[in-house]
Amino acid sequence: MNKVVYGNRTLIDLTGDTVTEETLLKGCKAHGADGTIIVGTMLSGCPAEFFLEEEISDSSEQNVQDEAGIVIKGRIKYQRV
Repeated sequence: MNKVVYGNRTLIDLTGDTVTEETLLKGCKAHGADGTIIVGTMLSGCPAEFFLEEEISDSSEQNVQDEAGIVIKGRIKYQRV
């Protein structure tokens, strides 16, 4: 079941949903477009902990630079719990 209709009103319609096991975080549950329950597998192949390095930006989305004009980067730590 992917659609709930009450009278002539559609209350829930999953037919346009695009979530898949691969796009849903590992272990999270959702309903697929066909109405079946899916469990996420995204990032399941990643190590328990990893870092991404990204440029730091200010509130106006401008890159933050040091005194020499070099863009400052920061590290984001992702850890599976």
